[in-house]
Amino acid sequence: MQDTFPYPPMPRGVDERVIAPSPAFKREVVKVAGAIAFFLVVYVALMAAAMGLAVLCGFWGYALVTLKPSFITFMLGLGLAGLGVMVIYFLLKFIFKRSKTDRSGMIEVQETDQPELFAFIRKITQETQTPFPKRIYLSPDVNASVFYDSSFWSMLLPVKKNLVIGLGLVNCVNVTEFKAILAHEFGHFSQRSMKLGSYVYHVNHAIHNMLYDNQGYGKALEKWANISGYFALFAGLTAKIVQVIQWVLKKAYVVVNKPYMSLSRQMEFHADSVAAYVTGSVPLVTSLRRIEAAGLCYSRLFNHYNAWFSENLKADNMYPQHQELMHRFSSDFNIPMAHGLLQVNAETLAMFTQSRLVIKDQWASHPSTDDREAHLLSLNIPTVMVHDSAWVLFRSEEQVQRAMTQKVYEEAEFAQTPQALTLAQFSEKLTAEILGRSFDKAYKGYYDNRVITAFDLQEASSEAALLPTRPFEELFSDVNCKLPERVSQLEDDLQTVQQIIQGAHDIKSFDFDGEKYSVKEAATVQQQLERELQEAQQQLAYHDKECFRLFYQKAREKGTEDTLVQAYQALFDATAAAEADTGLYHQIFDTLNFIFNNDMTLEGAKTVVKELETREKPIRLRLQQLLQEETYVSCLTAAEKSKLEKIAHHARVYLTEYGFDNASVGELTEALHLFVQTAWERCFQLKKKMLDQQITLLQSQQETKLAVAEA
Repeated sequence: MQDTFPYPPMPRGVDERVIAPSPAFKREVVKVAGAIAFFLVVYVALMAAAMGLAVLCGFWGYALVTLKPSFITFMLGLGLAGLGVMVIYFLLKFIFKRSKTDRSGMIEVQETDQPELFAFIRKITQETQTPFPKRIYLSPDVNASVFYDSSFWSMLLPVKKNLVIGLGLVNCVNVTEFKAILAHEFGHFSQRSMKLGSYVYHVNHAIHNMLYDNQGYGKALEKWANISGYFALFAGLTAKIVQVIQWVLKKAYVVVNKPYMSLSRQMEFHADSVAAYVTGSVPLVTSLRRIEAAGLCYSRLFNHYNAWFSENLKADNMYPQHQELMHRFSSDFNIPMAHGLLQVNAETLAMFTQSRLVIKDQWASHPSTDDREAHLLSLNIPTVMVHDSAWVLFRSEEQVQRAMTQKVYEEAEFAQTPQALTLAQFSEKLTAEILGRSFDKAYKGYYDNRVITAFDLQEASSEAALLPTRPFEELFSDVNCKLPERVSQLEDDLQTVQQIIQGAHDIKSFDFDGEKYSVKEAATVQQQLERELQEAQQQLAYHDKECFRLFYQKAREKGTEDTLVQAYQALFDATAAAEADTGLYHQIFDTLNFIFNNDMTLEGAKTVVKELETREKPIRLRLQQLLQEETYVSCLTAAEKSKLEKIAHHARVYLTEYGFDNASVGELTEALHLFVQTAWERCFQLKKKMLDQQITLLQSQQETKLAVAEA
């Protein structure tokens, strides 16, 4: 029977050794097997010690009671026995813990509803020689994965896997790429050695349970301690013994997971080989690159709707809107589209990260996309690319998309009945917002997302009258407009090197400008970056001033130079004020974070609240001042202004006899975010007004020249 859907053929004549585990894979398997054996030895030793302790505690308890029978010795004997039992229970409790994947954000699909999709998946499982998934789910995001619910017994018994298909992924790949991605997921289970991954997962699960999942165990100890003061003594001793066990387990975790992360990277390479074996080398490469860009657009879509939540707006169908953002991404960054999809490659994505540092993370579970691409292309397996969208495999495509969109909003609580934006409404609102939040394209992003370096306006104005200036096109050349980006990247790289020096990265070496450096040599790189950063910042500051001089000269020709100077001064003043306000914000949030992250006595809480009120006072006075300033108030909605006025003019009680007043603390927290957010919003609005004024001067001069030429 002929398929009713497009199916990319499996490449012919490919050597099956392509999907055989590589020597590197086998070496990592041996290391991981050794690490698991090490953990088992450690665990057995801990269990033997715990059982020995339990026997001794039981013996001592029995001996104490028989030696001198009394209520006190009976209670002490029970306490000793309880100590031994609780230590053993601590080491065994993970066995009874079942890990279940949260399915609340997923929609299960049946073969009767999506027969073409199921048939497509069935053919992939046949080609990869893997079992068909137990269940198939749809999720909203740009991803695909295989999961299973697990318990301790999953190491011994076969477990069927479930497949999750993200509709954001379907939205950005063609049929061949979709096949390659699913084949990669199934490839993880095509070798018996993959069972090691399950063992390590459960070892990690056991260690995590004993290190961090102790809320129930802690409550059990607390209940035991509350029965009697005698038992409280032994509960405290049990807690100390458990802390020693946890210290040992933390060391064991490192021993098990370092080799496993290395094996995990080899497993990814192997799964990639399986995908290439059934689809060719290219599809997984192109999809991996595009998924990164599609993920950025998907996150951007959610950011927009999160910002519009207070306006009671939601999407009627997320996926055409996601595609709209991918088309805008293409336009914004000059990335070509073909067959309705972004044509993304390594060079495309390199524009978003210009770091000169390369740190190989030994804890990374996946190889870099560059390494995966090199591996796939080295296989050199030919591809027959089917360019149909992966949506052709779905029946009632729009209905599926709308159902998932509805699922995303299932838990959302709008203030009133929300309006569902159509694609046209979404595009219109987005365009309006972008225009309102962006500067003229003539600036080529030079002023985007940064503070203009303040300078002496009187001095710069005098210089403009005496010194020649370069033309606009030269000042805003591509090279000059990259200056802010260079400063930002140098700052990021310097911060990373400082983290390396402080030991924040568990590494022995790193690459910088293509050369390898040891951690001990990081200080040399730091000094180089500091010099380069200082030079770049000075160059940027001079260039900001030079740009002002150009526009000052043009403004003087129109007699509006004072207006331009005032616009710059207003921006500089607002920026300095925003930086000071941000300082106040961070000071008070240090105190608030202490409240959020610590349990404390009533006396301790009183001390913290006193400090909170002390730090709140200058913010209240500052707000009273700001709410009188038009440029600040114009950035607020009526509701936002009301919230800030409440904080500015009404004292609150943060501590009652029952503890912290969460409502008052919440009101303060929300107002503080709004306070500093509005301070920077005012800077943005002043900067936009000033930059628009400069462009008007430029356009006015061009119009004058054109009129003279026509005359």
